[in-house]
Amino acid sequence: MTSYSAKQYRLSPVDGTGWMFGLSLVQLLTVAIGVAVGTVVMVTVNVLAGGAVMALVVGLGAARIGGTSLLESIPLRLRFARSRVGTEAVWFQPVPLLGGDADVPAPPALAGQELLVVDAAQVGLGAPGAQVAVSHDREGDLVAASIRVSGRQFGLLERAEQDWLIEAWGNAIGSFVSERNPVVSVRWSQWAAPAGLDEHRNWVGEHLAAEPLTEVRAAYEALLREAGSQATRHEVLVTVTVAIGKVRRRRSETDRVSNAAESLLGEMRLFAQRLEGAGLVVSGVLSPSEWARAMRLRLDPSSRLVLDGRLRSLGDTAGAANPASAGPSVAVTEWNAWHTDGSWHRALLVTEWPRIDVEATWLSDLMLYAGSVRTMAVILEPVARSKSQRSIVRDAAKIESDAAHRAEKGFRVGAKHRRAKQAVEEREEELVAGYGEFVYAGLLCVTAPTLEELDEATDEVSQVAASLGVEVRPLHGRHDVAIVATLPVARGVVPKEWV
Repeated sequence: MTSYSAKQYRLSPVDGTGWMFGLSLVQLLTVAIGVAVGTVVMVTVNVLAGGAVMALVVGLGAARIGGTSLLESIPLRLRFARSRVGTEAVWFQPVPLLGGDADVPAPPALAGQELLVVDAAQVGLGAPGAQVAVSHDREGDLVAASIRVSGRQFGLLERAEQDWLIEAWGNAIGSFVSERNPVVSVRWSQWAAPAGLDEHRNWVGEHLAAEPLTEVRAAYEALLREAGSQATRHEVLVTVTVAIGKVRRRRSETDRVSNAAESLLGEMRLFAQRLEGAGLVVSGVLSPSEWARAMRLRLDPSSRLVLDGRLRSLGDTAGAANPASAGPSVAVTEWNAWHTDGSWHRALLVTEWPRIDVEATWLSDLMLYAGSVRTMAVILEPVARSKSQRSIVRDAAKIESDAAHRAEKGFRVGAKHRRAKQAVEEREEELVAGYGEFVYAGLLCVTAPTLEELDEATDEVSQVAASLGVEVRPLHGRHDVAIVATLPVARGVVPKEWV
């Protein structure tokens, strides 16, 4: 009997070679303009003025602050400054009046989002009268729907079965890679929060009130304290987003949004079947109340007791999960955080994935981290095969040209260039073998009740990620839009614009 050899997985490194000398095209053009303008000033005015102009413009193009180029940080700071001057920094939901306008406003980060309620029976997703929630982004011209996914204890499975599950997941999402598929992104997000043991403590208080057993109660309390630090609630949502403009129009269909929603739900039905074939437990498409509950938990985890029905009546609990109450009632935009209701949020972008080959369970420590409330999301955007081929040819030519230019000028061509070239060659081999390509971005959203606790939780999560070879960077100036990207809403993300 032969022993099973577990697979190793390699994540493509972020291309840091740039167009030349590690600079992006915009940075390179800025540096070239600085050299040209500085030279002209040297000739026409004087050398000192020309040198100052050249240093200023070249520095603007080449300088980096906190891992972000200065050219990229300027628009972010201008956006933040504009929001502080206007009314976007602190947003309040108006108090609704009985019989007044039913439209519920949204904070700037959620502007343009609306919820469509679709009859599940009409699209083959449920019994007559059942409803499913479809998120519509009017500004991005997108629609999205979410399902709840769970599985067996992955870490306890045999290595062969773990590899099979990963391959099955890849096959499930690989079907979205085609030339005419309207699906533009698949996003999975795992929300995790300390579960608490309030139910157990209430049970002890009720049953030992008449005859308190001091020793027994003390032992049970000690057990609860030990277990409480490890008790964590997890929820995984998978959101599929469709571009309305990519959906083929039907001659009899006049409403393009309804046509796109029907196409989306058809994709969701087939996708759910593929996930079930991969051994996962899949719920139906979230109903409006389930969608509202998922939004509330992520935007304000302090509402968990209300949503679980522990603090209010049945009517109040149902109202808390009403789609009209899904968004925050107050939102404050800060440079280093986003404050919604009773929670502070901070978004971290994954800027570096592990550089060495990893096993199937390599992410377990981060997924099972129980120190604070956090959401981990990975946004995957399918790339058509023709576009993948053009991208591979372009990247290969760019890397070879940069390496040749460095060698010509006497600069060293290091391991980063060799690794980037190897990654492009591996992409081409996989494409020829029939595999589809996805571009992807990773986000970590940390949530805490106070800003001080948020700083501590951010440090802890960053350290856990670093121990796994994952480097993260705070998305200062855009925490609000980044956190919205982890919610079950129709919101597109272009990873290269975030790095």
